[in-house]
Amino acid sequence: MSPLSAFRKRHPLLTLALPLPSGSPLERAARGLDANWNAAEAALTAGHEDIAALMHSARSLGGELAQQQLQHLWPEAGAHDLALAKGLGVALWLAEMLLFLREDAAGGRILPPRDAMRRFMVEESQIHEGRHDFALRRLAGHLAEQAIKILQGSAPLGLSAPLLLRLRLRWAMLYTGFLLEAMRRDPDAPFIHPRLPPREFLRLLGRALSPDSRGKNKGGGCSG
Repeated sequence: MSPLSAFRKRHPLLTLALPLPSGSPLERAARGLDANWNAAEAALTAGHEDIAALMHSARSLGGELAQQQLQHLWPEAGAHDLALAKGLGVALWLAEMLLFLREDAAGGRILPPRDAMRRFMVEESQIHEGRHDFALRRLAGHLAEQAIKILQGSAPLGLSAPLLLRLRLRWAMLYTGFLLEAMRRDPDAPFIHPRLPPREFLRLLGRALSPDSRGKNKGGGCSG
């Protein structure tokens, strides 16, 4: 598998939200050409002691890269839009962390904060072995809740970006919101990869194309 394909597989939400034209910051990171990204990615092996350390990783990896990519794609973006892009990148990175807990553990990376794992009485061996229980579900729900709040804060970006990018961002936000809500509610979370039922796909698509309809729906996705 090429580095670009491997990156897309591990970061499906980040690459859904933002295209990767050749030479862009996201494309360079995907090909392993960004030294800062490589260093931050390598540091993940040590895990995170607390939520502050986790958020630092989310900002260094997802947040800063999303901000740089948006500026590359939309040079006229203002400071507020770039700040929203950083928040979006953080939320997408956190969502991907939850989706790939088991896969990351198999690669030697336990990414949830250790203090939260102690609080919810989750052992590292559970994540390594993919053993679901109520404690792990509560931990996943807690982390999903944090990501949802950040995602909702970035929603205005889906109203201000240029049209094609705006639609792409809005769809990625809504789909990520759907995934995070599933992580928060599904009794088998976090070891799930939720699929969009056709009816839910159409509902979210309608919200992506017509953001004014968001008030008619209370669940599944961000308010974007």
